[in-house]
Amino acid sequence: MNTKDLDYFHQLILQKNFSKVATFFNVSQPTITTAIKRLETEFNTKLIIRDRVHNELSPTASGEQLAEHAAIILRQLTIAKQEIHNLTQQQIVLGLPPIIENHYFPQIAAKLAAAELLATIQTVEGGSIALREAVRNGRVDMALLGSVEPLSYQTLLAEEFDRQPFSIFVSREHPLAGRKRLYFSELRHENFVFFNSNFVHNNAFNKLTRRNHFRPNIVFRSNDTHVLMKLIAENVGVGFLTNVVDHYNDNVVRLELLDDEQPEFITSIVYRTSHILTPPQLKLLEILHSALETE
Repeated sequence: MNTKDLDYFHQLILQKNFSKVATFFNVSQPTITTAIKRLETEFNTKLIIRDRVHNELSPTASGEQLAEHAAIILRQLTIAKQEIHNLTQQQIVLGLPPIIENHYFPQIAAKLAAAELLATIQTVEGGSIALREAVRNGRVDMALLGSVEPLSYQTLLAEEFDRQPFSIFVSREHPLAGRKRLYFSELRHENFVFFNSNFVHNNAFNKLTRRNHFRPNIVFRSNDTHVLMKLIAENVGVGFLTNVVDHYNDNVVRLELLDDEQPEFITSIVYRTSHILTPPQLKLLEILHSALETE
């Protein structure tokens, strides 16, 4: 079977139009038609029903079944290609959210350098949510990810190595700066500066705002922790960040939250269950365990 035929079929199910699929792949429409006929011959069944009067297209029951498997097969092929590409480039792609990179990676890098592995590491930055998907689709071999719940995915292995609370960060000029701790409900009327939606901080923040029955006023969003800290220092808004953040700003004060059952920032080593780790990747995993003291 030609896997390209499956690719054409998958797009046809999505776009429901032969001409659009032909344009998508930059091929002729008969190429798509012939591919579908080959698949119908292969499986000895009708896969597509074409209503030429109403110019509509729909899959048969067999077509729906094949579409389900085609999506999985094509996804696995994409992952395999990416994994093999990384192998041929002799590189290990490691996903690192900025907060986790700043806090944990220096101690990891020292051990990687000692093992002569540091030069083989290609890091990819992004929020934990985006990087989790990058691990799943094969663009990243391994990642250190944050979450507010223990990660549990059929296609991923997650080894938890740390848990830290979230805190409130305010300017020294803020009226709350003289406090050491507070309840989240006291922030009802505050302005916030906060991360974009691909950071797990949003999940923890949303839990607390829903529990305290208010809609936060977020005046600015950024993916850059240093930018957020500078805005907090200038009293532009209040910050909600994990204690993993290394803020190093004398004009910023951290306040503990007093709320019961607070969300925690959970950090884990994550990689695919289907991925056969190479010797260098196994060495990386060993170093991660050692540096991060996972069990």
